[in-house]
Amino acid sequence: MKACILVLLLAVTAQAQDVRRWSMTTGNVTLAAAATAVTIQQPATGSVNVQLENAIVYCSVACQVSQSRAGTAATATAGTVRPLGSTPIGYSAPFNFFTASDVGAGTSQGGIIYVPAGGTVNICLSTLAPGCAGSGPVAPITLVTGNTNMNYTISVASMTGDVNITLYARTANQ
Repeated sequence: MKACILVLLLAVTAQAQDVRRWSMTTGNVTLAAAATAVTIQQPATGSVNVQLENAIVYCSVACQVSQSRAGTAATATAGTVRPLGSTPIGYSAPFNFFTASDVGAGTSQGGIIYVPAGGTVNICLSTLAPGCAGSGPVAPITLVTGNTNMNYTISVASMTGDVNITLYARTANQ
């Protein structure tokens, strides 16, 4: 009997979470001796926890990618966030995304990632992401509610060539 109640309680709890998945990208960006960055960021108010899944970075020439967290809030340039899977098309993301981000310096996360010319790198930010389950220990990156300094940035160092940065994330409304 206790086992049945526990299973029922877990099922009700699972149904109470409204999981939504999101995709955001820079699209193909041509840089000429310039750097670029994207930032996913909590709004000042009214947000939910955001679990980052992964980031996919493509560079047409060899490039260096870095990550940082908790920088001074980005204010430009707002990017488009698209719903994925069962998330209804008309839903708006409860967080902000910036391309060509002007985020301030944050705390470095890991070392430099070197992407070879014409290469693509999948940066696993959670074991929930497709292709990341067997990648070993991954400390999940979650942006908790709070303020605009709750952000995560992926940067490509100065280069001349094409770049595409795509992020995937999920939110769970209670």
